Amino acid sequence: MSISFPKPFLLFIALFCPVLLGGCSSVARGVTEAVLDNQSAKEDTRMCEIEGTSFGGIRQSLDSQSAENPKTTKVLMVHGISSHLPGYSNRFQKKLYENLGLTMTDATIKTIQLDSNRVQWKDGETHTLGTLRITRHTDAENRRQLIFYELTWSPITAQQKQTLEEDSINNDGLLRANLNGSLKEFLNSTVPDLLIYSGNGYGKITASVAQSACWMIADDWDGLPESGAHQCEKWARSSFSSLARDDHFFVTHSLGSRITIDTIQNFASLNGKKHHDPNLHSVGKVVSDKEFTVFMMANQLPLLQMGRDAPTISEAEKTYCAIDGEKSDERAMRKMNIIAFSDPNDILSYPLPIDFAAKKIDSRICPSVTNISLNIANEKNLFDAVSFANPLTAHSGYMEDDRVIDLIANGIRHDNVTSLINKRCKWLEKAETKKTVGTVGTPLSAFRAKSGGYDRD
Repeated sequence: MSISFPKPFLLFIALFCPVLLGGCSSVARGVTEAVLDNQSAKEDTRMCEIEGTSFGGIRQSLDSQSAENPKTTKVLMVHGISSHLPGYSNRFQKKLYENLGLTMTDATIKTIQLDSNRVQWKDGETHTLGTLRITRHTDAENRRQLIFYELTWSPITAQQKQTLEEDSINNDGLLRANLNGSLKEFLNSTVPDLLIYSGNGYGKITASVAQSACWMIADDWDGLPESGAHQCEKWARSSFSSLARDDHFFVTHSLGSRITIDTIQNFASLNGKKHHDPNLHSVGKVVSDKEFTVFMMANQLPLLQMGRDAPTISEAEKTYCAIDGEKSDERAMRKMNIIAFSDPNDILSYPLPIDFAAKKIDSRICPSVTNISLNIANEKNLFDAVSFANPLTAHSGYMEDDRVIDLIANGIRHDNVTSLINKRCKWLEKAETKKTVGTVGTPLSAFRAKSGGYDRD
């Protein structure tokens, strides 16, 4: 499947993205550092506003584990643009586990080289869909268990990006100025991922996420292979026996958000077709009764929707998601919670408009959107005339921000809110729609502003 973006979008990416993301960091450090306000000695005044329905975090899943309910909490991480190596999410994971009280890590790290016969491989082409790095974490009493699946899909685009390495090195032609050379190198390492995904890399990259999600729902820790190249569906121990009881979360960054939603929508389309695979049919039936959550850092869905048609099935939430909907038995899942984090100073991050889910996301996944707008980067004043926030930090700092970690770990509900979120965030609550399986069709008038932090009832 090939997806095209309009030329103005590609021109914007090519010309302005590297300047703003790469250049501002260097300029801020080298030119304005001496005249910027010294924020480190001041109170943290970065804003945080949550707009949407209540949602649960990973802790609620962990706390519901017991001998009578022997389920596992599973988290799949999907990165965005630029080259990544396995282990890229280590700092994020450590902060998350500290918040959740998971102090023990299994000594074994399972590493699967992903493959899929659903990809149209060319003769002699290396079957490379990336690496899935799997780790297991528990508390000291071994009562709560979390399995973390870190996907690195960078190898899919690496070969095509090699053609720009010579340009980055710039051995031929006139020398570049130092700053311009850094900007060009940044462009060559990041922007191609967007272009490859919109072109001939779409099938492989979505297959990489699909295979990773399959491993997440198919097996428990003991059933997973420890190493080697494998296909989830063909792995002898892929029984999907714990799918119904386990809880599943996605954590994505940047382009990874678009890739993950595309993969989920592909599943909805495949699940809606007549097929003769009894295993896939049985998995689809179980998934249709489950609730999933995807936490999107530096969400880009509105930007990357440009140039795309709406899904074949859209604006039909009542038909598929209502308890008494005439096609509720054809939904792909009971509910998909979409928690979209964005920094207004991140030039490649966007909140989701109120009607985005209804118009631009497949109705069969029953999406429920919560926007979280927060300042990741500190805003500073230059010469008391211009305010400035580093857009590079605003785009890449989500995984180390305490509020982001806290909301992923704990969510926000009337009976559960941490002191950090109570103090630092304001919640504009969107009421649940009682007649639907998911949360759709609630008018803007249902929002209830709660200034000064979370309002305990």
